[in-house]
Amino acid sequence: MDQVNQEQGWWVELPAEWSAPLRGEDGVERQVPLREHPALRKYASKDEAVKVLVHAQRMLGRRPEGYVRVPGEAAAPEEQAEFRAALGLPEAPDGYGLPDVELPDGFELREELRSAYLAKAHELGLTPTQVSGLFEWFVPLNVSAAQELSLDQEKRRGGELESLRSVHRGETQAVLEAARQAALALGGEELLRVFEETGAADRAVVVNALSRLAPVMLEGRFRFRDAGATQGLTLAKLKEMMRDPRYHDPLQRDPAFVEQVAKGFEALYPGKYEPGSRN
Repeated sequence: MDQVNQEQGWWVELPAEWSAPLRGEDGVERQVPLREHPALRKYASKDEAVKVLVHAQRMLGRRPEGYVRVPGEAAAPEEQAEFRAALGLPEAPDGYGLPDVELPDGFELREELRSAYLAKAHELGLTPTQVSGLFEWFVPLNVSAAQELSLDQEKRRGGELESLRSVHRGETQAVLEAARQAALALGGEELLRVFEETGAADRAVVVNALSRLAPVMLEGRFRFRDAGATQGLTLAKLKEMMRDPRYHDPLQRDPAFVEQVAKGFEALYPGKYEPGSRN
């Protein structure tokens, strides 16, 4: 009986030439006779359908309560400001309130990163709720990742040290110090910082290589230092230094001054030259 009433309702009296668009299950929109349009089936009478139509016409162009039009790229600043205000966005990034997130010992949120996060959130137009929710999710996630990375580094450092001990045993500490001295001779404190920052200082292969270089590097450094001390010493200058009381007077003799004279002659006359054997 219901099926008969549905098929013979008031809509069957509509003119056959009237049509309206209808989107089918396949997603394609087609024109169908208005009397067959399923939208009319929910109205009990023609009068009810007409009342709904009149009401819809009255609402055209009106803004429903709580409705804010999403501004386009070319929208006026006032319209954009109205939209952001309707979303509850603050006027500036520091207007957001961030929740307190408990951090483990040794961790802290750098102020420049916090400011950059809020600035980007404000630029993207995120609501305060979105900003807080993302912050509460993202910060602990990053802390966890940093802890895992630190743990991996500690394990790798321990493994590299164990590798050194397995080869050098009781000499491991001496090898580490020799590698450190070689690095200092090569590039000073700056090179040591680079090794530390990159993790190269923890690698057994690097430590072994530097420790093998240590004797050569340290000897070269001392030679360079001695060469600098004797640079510019001529034979005349050396003879003048030999007349200095710090050289010939036993009461005023200065071992460092005497050594400088000796090294000066060694630099001028490589071999077994003894001061005073030549004029």
